[in-house]
This record gives sequence, structure tokens and C-alpha cells, in this order.
Amino acid sequence: MPILSLLLISLTWFMLPDTSVNGVKIVTRQVTGGFSDTRTEYLTASRLRNEWQTHYGERAGTPMASIIQRGSNGRVFVLDLQAHEYISYETDSQGGALGDKPNPVVYSNGVLQIWINSVDTGERQQMFGHLARHIVTYEKRVATPGACTHSSESVTDGWYIDDAGMPEWRRAKKSVAVAVLVSATTNACADKTDRIEVHRTGVELGFPLKTSTTTRSQVLGMDGAPRIVASNWGSEVTEFFEGPLDPALFEVPGDFRRVDVLKNWYSPAPRHQLTGWEWFKEKVEEFFR
Repeated sequence: MPILSLLLISLTWFMLPDTSVNGVKIVTRQVTGGFSDTRTEYLTASRLRNEWQTHYGERAGTPMASIIQRGSNGRVFVLDLQAHEYISYETDSQGGALGDKPNPVVYSNGVLQIWINSVDTGERQQMFGHLARHIVTYEKRVATPGACTHSSESVTDGWYIDDAGMPEWRRAKKSVAVAVLVSATTNACADKTDRIEVHRTGVELGFPLKTSTTTRSQVLGMDGAPRIVASNWGSEVTEFFEGPLDPALFEVPGDFRRVDVLKNWYSPAPRHQLTGWEWFKEKVEEFFR
């Protein structure tokens, strides 16, 4: 091939527009007992894609994905990656589906008081090209008489990095709204929510790269006597990439079929670990804050 032709091809290649978008890719593995949940997030200023699949021993949940497109009206797509099917809906400014009427909040007769204190140990470690801080967070929850939740204490040992490089919507909020949905343990607590009082002290956390949490909760046994139940779980970021992302990640593939219901949407996760659906709803709300 003539040298001039090679030069023209090279110049054309270099002049092609770059269709990629800058963003962040995060792969996180969460483990609780025999359950493990791997989640992959792709984040940009106005787009979010997350993928998840929960495992329990040799049993695996359906691989799922969601895409959130933020604009004048938000758009949410939930994809069954196994069946090549998806559902979609528009959202309001708060991330709720258009036309949906939220259920009225019914409060219990008690209050859940939460004290959170985050302490910087002073230890530092390089992780994914960032200087991570070692922070231990102590949390104490006290349920007053009439509350539907239980008193508990937890300690979270974690490594955190500055989240300034994240899209603005993904950064830690200075003021955090806390809501607790209580499952019915008695008829008096059916679908009720405790009022929350949060008292926070210590350092700001940033973005967690590795955390391990131990919780001790006070619950009532079969005989009605209180007892203490301990649980442990942890999460770790296994991949953290900052740079160009393929825009196709934030679009539904052409070979996927739109349906009214995703039959395989199920995640066998324990109560204290967010299921794929709970985590997805949390991400939608976070995205539109």
C-alpha cells in the first residue's frame, strides 16, 4: 500500500470523534455468611448502570442490570441479562415512578435514636492509586418504648478515599436522611416506621473501599426474654477504574425484549444485607437526590 494512503488512514483514525464518556467503574464484593453478592457500577454525571448477582454456595441468582438516565424526566431500565428481557419506566424528580402514589407513612409509638461516631486511626494505605484513610465507626441504636425496631450496637472497620472524583450525585451527603422500614413482627408493628433521631460526630467518611461490620442486636426469644444476636458482614472493592466508559453501557441492547414483568427477578439475600431490589431502589433514590 502506498505510504500516502497509509498516512491518510492513520490521520483519519486519529481524527475520529471519541464517543466515550468519562466516568468511574466500581466492582464490589459483599459477603455475609454463605452469601456473596458481586455488584458492578458504571457512573457518569448523568448516567448510572449497575449489575448484580447473588450467590449462596453453588446456588446463583439471576444476573441483573439496571440503567438510569437522568434528564428532564428520568428513565429507568431493569434488565434480566439471562433472559434478554427488560422493563422500563419514567421517574419524577425524586426517583419514584411517574403516576405512583406513595403509601402514607405510618409511625410507631416509639423513636429509634442513633448515635454515630467515626474515628480516624491515622493509618494510611495506597489503594487503587488513592490514599485511603483507616476509619472505625461506632454506632449505637436505642429503641424507646413503643418502637418497632430493636436496640443494637455495631462497629465498622473501613478504609475510605476522598470522593471528590465521583459524580456529584454519588458523593457522600453532609446531611443524611435515615428511614427504617419495619417488617411486621406483631400486628402493632405491621408496615410501620419508627421516627429517627441521628446524632453524628467524628470525621467525614468519603467513599468506602473496604469495610467489615460486626453488629450485636437485642431481640426477643421464643420465651419472650431478651437475647443478644451477633452478625458479621463485609464488602470490598475489587476493581476501581476512572476514565473513559463506553456509552453503549447506558443503553438497552438491541436484542433485548421489553416485557411487563421480569419473571426471574429474585435475590436470595439475608435480611441485613440489601437484596438486589432493595439496593437498586436505594441507588435510584440516591441518583435523583
